[in-house]
Amino acid sequence: MISIPLIRRELTSDLVGRHIYLFGAGSVPTDILRGLAEAGAQEGTVVLSASEGTQLSAAALFRPHLAIGAVPLFSAIATLALADAIAADELGVTPVWPDQVSVEGQPIGRIVVETASAADHTSHVVLGADIDVGALEARRRGLLDCNGLVAAFLNALDKWATAYATRGPAAVSGAMRFLPRGPVALPGPIVLSFP
Repeated sequence: MISIPLIRRELTSDLVGRHIYLFGAGSVPTDILRGLAEAGAQEGTVVLSASEGTQLSAAALFRPHLAIGAVPLFSAIATLALADAIAADELGVTPVWPDQVSVEGQPIGRIVVETASAADHTSHVVLGADIDVGALEARRRGLLDCNGLVAAFLNALDKWATAYATRGPAAVSGAMRFLPRGPVALPGPIVLSFP
């Protein structure tokens, strides 16, 4: 069961997770966060949802001043962050370009990206991760600490966002060691939506 107080205990991030909202099963965090962003939510706001034992979703709001063409590289920080969070569990984790993470060859997570533009730059970017809890537990051969995983993902996302803000695209491109997408893939591409 997801618990905001348990997640906060493990958060070390400076930006991501200042405000955290938890919604029930069937909620789509990126959709909810898009509405919050349009209403003026602060950068670093997080929306979570979980379906007991099946799927865990987390999304964070960023307000970088990016050219629209820079969004795909910026969004790679979510793939890298999810791989980092799962790798902390000592599993064979592989980021798969551009929006998946697999464990021992099994896709277990998909990155979702939404952005809104203001002229030729972004007004906000929502980076989310959908994690197949059952597939990850099967690879771990045990129950998953969902609160610990969410905290690790948010901490890693904060780390990568800071690296991108400090060093620019080179911070991400220098870290990318992705496998090209093969025949096994989770459904759904990266979604860039514009109002």
